Amino acid sequence: MFISRGISCYNVLSTVFFCMQAAYNVIAYKHKPRLQTAVELLNTTQELEKQLDKVYLPLLIMHGENDRVTDPSISKALYEKASSSDKKLILCKDAYHSLLVGEPDEMILQVFGDIISWLDEHTS
Repeated sequence: MFISRGISCYNVLSTVFFCMQAAYNVIAYKHKPRLQTAVELLNTTQELEKQLDKVYLPLLIMHGENDRVTDPSISKALYEKASSSDKKLILCKDAYHSLLVGEPDEMILQVFGDIISWLDEHTS
């Protein structure tokens, strides 16, 4: 039925899984943002974007490839524009927005492992 309308079963299952994750995350805001909140988020985002080149300290950026809240291209832009010579971008395959909440245990352990490895490299 879905395929005849151009919607694949994978897309339907992916959306259901995403909704289940959002429902599982008890601290996630699940309603539409108020207009003023959305305006402030936009203004803040635009201001931050202007200053990405000022980031010069060691930098670890992690982002879920399937994030539907914040596009992974934002993290890629931060990585590319940051002036830090010591920076690392990790795009977590099959992960969503909150890498440490609502993801499978294997993903959470991988994220913690990546963070600990990066910290170890920078503290020894």
